[in-house]
Amino acid sequence: MKVYDVAIVGGGVVGCAIAWYLAHCSLDILLLEKREDVCCGVSKANTGILHSRSYWTPGTLKGEMHLRSLSWFERAFRELGLSPLRCGALTLAFSREEARYLEVLKKRGAIAEAAILSPKEVLAIEPRVNPEIYAGYFDPETMVVSPFALTIALAEGAALNGVEIHCGKEVIALESSGRFLRICCSDGTAYHARFLVNCAGASAVRLAQNLGDSLPSLSFFRGQYFVLDRECQGFVRCVLYPVPTEKSKGILVAPTPEGNLLLGPNFEPTQGEDTATTREGLLEVERGVQRLVPDVPLDRVITTFSGVRPALPERDFLIAFSPSLPCVLHLAGIESPGLTACFGIAEYVGELLARRGLPLRERNDFRFRVPSRAFRECSLEERERLIREDPDWGKIVCRCEEVTLAEVKRALRANPPARTLDGLKRRIRVFAGRCQGSFCGMHLPRILESEGGIPVHGLQKSGPGSFYVLRRDEVATYAEVR
Repeated sequence: MKVYDVAIVGGGVVGCAIAWYLAHCSLDILLLEKREDVCCGVSKANTGILHSRSYWTPGTLKGEMHLRSLSWFERAFRELGLSPLRCGALTLAFSREEARYLEVLKKRGAIAEAAILSPKEVLAIEPRVNPEIYAGYFDPETMVVSPFALTIALAEGAALNGVEIHCGKEVIALESSGRFLRICCSDGTAYHARFLVNCAGASAVRLAQNLGDSLPSLSFFRGQYFVLDRECQGFVRCVLYPVPTEKSKGILVAPTPEGNLLLGPNFEPTQGEDTATTREGLLEVERGVQRLVPDVPLDRVITTFSGVRPALPERDFLIAFSPSLPCVLHLAGIESPGLTACFGIAEYVGELLARRGLPLRERNDFRFRVPSRAFRECSLEERERLIREDPDWGKIVCRCEEVTLAEVKRALRANPPARTLDGLKRRIRVFAGRCQGSFCGMHLPRILESEGGIPVHGLQKSGPGSFYVLRRDEVATYAEVR
């Protein structure tokens, strides 16, 4: 019987960051995710902003985790092979009263290159900003990263260093023998570990209750977004914020590393994990964005989506050991800035586990993740070389994003592998372009059947119940792709 040192429940950005952090030590680590892939819950639907010191929240655990995380960024990007978009941010004030908040940001951040700007100075940086602005605060340290790319890179980096990632494993019960925990899953499987970290996102409180612990109830808030076509790349250079409210950082405009423009989110209470988009919610986003940038090209919208953030009543993070099981650590209410704070949270979790007896001996054979470049990013010479080495690099499966058959095969054989169409989308951007899968959606089912062993009739778009093909004759044959 194998006994893991630590079992992590939840394959979102925080769970994967904890797994990656602990993989730096000589430990046996297990990550259990109830969905079919990592990055299927809260982590997949946010703006991807890595907030600077200007936007931390003093006097809170989330603020402490935010500041801790900042010192990890450069090391993490190097070890994970990630290149965030270093674009900076402008917070826009439309009155003297709002402008007072810009002074708060400047004092809080204490960033030498940051500055409060006049309307003329703001328009020199971002000429499409509403000319009625009163002032702006420029923060050069804000960055944007794909939340998919970050979470999947953390999972791959952890797996590369020995972490076992098991998807489709919903934890429903724990049994303690005194020396270790028996972790029971809904499919009848069981695992054993000395420590368990519950970072199950929107399900964290429910899991804690299943284990006999009482945590404060979560409230759920939905945020809706527009995604604009990549041809809008360069429409704005910086992340554009309004002055925030007590509820949220507001409806913003954000460039992305891939070239799309993100507009949103709004902030609305919802019942549970309701990720529908609504006419009213999207109209609210439209009005909020047009206040910042009046001529935003909404005729270039290619899709919409929404995400849900789980929040505790005090709107702070909860990271605490179970009162009934001292080897169980609960994390709940990890809302914004959870993506930014994930490295700080991972470090803090490691420290808490070490105080309870987990030996954190750093290993000397830790391996850096080396990402493969996307075909669309390669030079003509690099493309020719790849095609000579493997003709599958010359077979375009997704025309919008120039994704090749070789890239699809690679994603199906990754660790963890893509098992759905959205899993492929998050890794290699099929279905992410202007046609939203009208072309690649005809070919991918047969490829996944032949190369991934996923039957056409069982292929899912985004998880349980989302079957993509109703009739086998509706998809192209694999021979047509080849």
